Amino acid sequence: MRNFLITAIGALIVSSCASVKPEAPDIEVNENLQIPEQPVSVVRVPVKIDLAPYFAETNKEVPKEFKGGDHPCDGVAYDYYFKRKPIIFEGNGSYLNYSVKGSYWMKMSYCPQCISVFGSTPECISSRVKFSCGVGESMRKMRVAFKSKIGVDSEYRLTSDTKLKEVKAITPCKVTLFNFDATGTLEKEVKKALKAVEKDIDKAIEDIDLRPDMEITWAAIEAPIDLEGYGYMFLNPKKVGMSNIRYKGDTAYLDAYLQAYPEVRLDTVGFRPTELPDLSDFAVKDGFDVKMDITAQYDSLSNILTRDIKGMETDVKGNKVIFGDVEIHGAADHRLHIKVAFSGKKKGTIYLTGTPSFDAKTQRISFPDLEFDVKTKSALIKSAKWLFDKKITNMLRDAANMDLAKYLEEFKATVDESLNGEVDTGVFMNGNVEDIKIDYIYPREDALFIRISSVGTLGIKM
Repeated sequence: MRNFLITAIGALIVSSCASVKPEAPDIEVNENLQIPEQPVSVVRVPVKIDLAPYFAETNKEVPKEFKGGDHPCDGVAYDYYFKRKPIIFEGNGSYLNYSVKGSYWMKMSYCPQCISVFGSTPECISSRVKFSCGVGESMRKMRVAFKSKIGVDSEYRLTSDTKLKEVKAITPCKVTLFNFDATGTLEKEVKKALKAVEKDIDKAIEDIDLRPDMEITWAAIEAPIDLEGYGYMFLNPKKVGMSNIRYKGDTAYLDAYLQAYPEVRLDTVGFRPTELPDLSDFAVKDGFDVKMDITAQYDSLSNILTRDIKGMETDVKGNKVIFGDVEIHGAADHRLHIKVAFSGKKKGTIYLTGTPSFDAKTQRISFPDLEFDVKTKSALIKSAKWLFDKKITNMLRDAANMDLAKYLEEFKATVDESLNGEVDTGVFMNGNVEDIKIDYIYPREDALFIRISSVGTLGIKM
């Protein structure tokens, strides 16, 4: 009897001090659960390009001197020479304007009448009277202007349609002896000569290939963006569209439109740069308006829950319970399994199961059906039935009701910072997220899938 009592008392002591360690819940993946397809996002990226180097090349290609003339026997015969100065390029709206100043001289001779004797070559009946403008004196001044409508083809080469808009002699060529004004004749002849320059300018412009600049832009946008502790954002662009080019001075402004499927991942494993695709046509909208997919490992959510729950105390039927670390154990069939350490009268771990409910309006996540897992229930009934109490589940349910808006603000600030700065030599990205919110949350076996909507601006300057 004595030995029996000692054994029984020992068993009671061991029973009262033993840890509660139920088996972990089974994680069964439901293969039929499908994450909704991510809608395409259209990102508008303003691009600014300095055209000065291209203009310099065009200046080299266009001829600098022009000569011509007409030599009828009677009337006025003439030769002219025009030398241009550097072309001044100035963008204005959808057109590029070119103004060219230059100098000219004109040599003329006059014959009142020519006759032909017995079919011979006609000859002037008197000596030709010679006169000139800009010869033996300062050359006369002239202004020429062109206008080009420029676009971009599917392979990022410029297209050009150039028209001569003006030929104007600033200092006219008038001969008082005959009361003869050669200015109109000169302007007409220079126009004829410069018509060919339209094609020269078009050719020089159409030799400009924007692909290298767009490849730099593509690489900068495609590269992972370090979110400093939140992982990496991938814009995942697939197609490129482009607006009409707008000009101001020697700078071209255009909007590149990207069809993209943004996501946030923990690392850059598996990232492979892709080639810049040819231009596409698709519907666009202003700004940075994207649906972004985030795969959040349960560690981060576990840390938030631990911060909110660890150290909380409650009294259950005269027994103190102190909650410790919290860990998201995994998910199955839309339900999360939560592991909670505790101490006090007893110590150990318990597992609870609940379906996360997300309120898109308030940006809060909660677990309204949070309850003990089946295996935890069984363990508590055997070793600590008093722990099997609604007070615990209600307390943890309240603590797990989290406002995610403040975490989104932290994430937004990080994204803002990451979207600004030099992303490649001479290539600067600037961006601003104006609004960000969670659309819905989807628990997966190993991570929490979150789809976020964000609105803002994004730009590239080169």
